[in-house]
Amino acid sequence: MITEYREYVNPKKVYIPLTDFEYKMANVAVEEGDRVLVGQKVADKFKGKEKRRIVSTISGTVVGFEEKYDRFGKIVDHIVIENDNLNEHVEVPTYNEQVTSMQIRNRLLEFGIDRVAFDGLYTPIDYTQKINHVVVSAVYINEPFVSTDYDFVEKNGEAISTGLQLLGKAAGNATLTVLVDRFMPKPALDELGKAIVDKNINLITVDAMKHKDWDYKFIQKLIGKECNINLLKDGVIFTNVHASKMVYEAVVLGKAPTSKEIALTGDGLKVNVLFNVKIGTLLPQLIEDLEGYNEVERLNVHIGSYLTGVQVPTDDFAIVENIDSIRISEYRKVEEDICIKCGDCNDACPAGILPQNIMDAELRNVNQRIVDLDTHLCTECGLCTYVCPSKINVLEWVRRAKRRVG
Repeated sequence: MITEYREYVNPKKVYIPLTDFEYKMANVAVEEGDRVLVGQKVADKFKGKEKRRIVSTISGTVVGFEEKYDRFGKIVDHIVIENDNLNEHVEVPTYNEQVTSMQIRNRLLEFGIDRVAFDGLYTPIDYTQKINHVVVSAVYINEPFVSTDYDFVEKNGEAISTGLQLLGKAAGNATLTVLVDRFMPKPALDELGKAIVDKNINLITVDAMKHKDWDYKFIQKLIGKECNINLLKDGVIFTNVHASKMVYEAVVLGKAPTSKEIALTGDGLKVNVLFNVKIGTLLPQLIEDLEGYNEVERLNVHIGSYLTGVQVPTDDFAIVENIDSIRISEYRKVEEDICIKCGDCNDACPAGILPQNIMDAELRNVNQRIVDLDTHLCTECGLCTYVCPSKINVLEWVRRAKRRVG
C-alpha cells in the first residue's frame, strides 16, 4: 500500500540507455568530457531507417559509457552524465494555440517523446501512419489492490487536456478521448472535467476493477472492429496522462521530459511510495533513499503492471520514461500444475483467440497451427495467465509462439 509521496530529482549522475527492444543501434553525438544541457541531443537510436532522438535529462558532463541492464532485462550501453546542478536547458521556440501540426511533430521528435506508456495496448506516439483517434488513459491500475495516487491528475488537469489537444492536432482531425475509472476521486475528476470543457474532448468512464479488459473493449467499440495488437494500424494512438503532460511541456513551455512519477511497491520495501524521479536515476539510489530493503531471503523485481509487466534479474537499472511501477517482493515459488483444459483462458481472452490451443501448438512445435489460430492478434494483456487455475504462465507460451512464427 502506497503511504508516501517523495521526490528524487537531483541525482549525482544519470544513466541514459542508448538502445531498447525496438531500436537496437545508436549513433552517439557526444564524447566523454562534453558538457550537455537539459534537452540536448546525446544520440540517435535506429530501427531500420527510422530514428529516434535521445536527449539528456540533466545539465552536466559526459563522464563515460557503461553497460547496464535495461528495463527489459537486457544488457545495453548507457551514456553516463554527471550532474552540475545548474539545470540549464537548451533554448527552443515555444508555441501557443496557433501551433501547426508539423511544429508539434517536430518538437516531439526533437525531444525524443515516443513510447511514454508501455504495458498492454499502449502505443508509441507515432504519426507515420494515419491517426483517426487519440485516447489518453487516466486509469491507474498497476496490480490488484494497488493504485497510484490521483494527485497527478488533480494537479495537472489543464496540462493533460492541452497535451491531448496537441496530440490530436498533430494527427490532423482526430477524435479525442480521455478515459477515467468510475472510482476516480472526486477532486481529480472535477479538475479534469473543468480542464476539458469546450475543448472537444470526450470523457468516458470505465470500470477497470470489474472489467480487466476495459481498454480493449473500449477501443474495439471506438473503431468498430477487432483491434490489432498494434493499435497504430487501426489509426489509434493510445497513451496515458503522463504523455499528455510531457507533450504540453515540450510544445508550450519548450521543456524536454526530465522526470517521471513511478509507484514503488512490494513487501521487499520498508516503505511503499509514489516517487517523482529524474529519468536516468538508478533504482538502487531510490532504494537507498527508502533506507534499503526488508530482510528477505530472495527478492523478485517486477517492472510494470501485474498482468503485463516483466521480471528482471537485477535492481541495477535506470528509470526511464516508460516505467510506471516497480514491485519488489519476496520471491515465492508457485508450482505449476498440468493444464486441465478447462478453457478459462480461452473464455477470458479479449482478442477472441484460444490461448490454451496456442500453448498446445507451441508445445508440439506445430508452426502452421500457431498461424491458423491467429496468434498474432494476442495483445499480451495477461488475462490468460491471471485466470489459469493450474497457475500456468499461459501468456509466456503465447509469446513464444508469436516469436516462433514472427
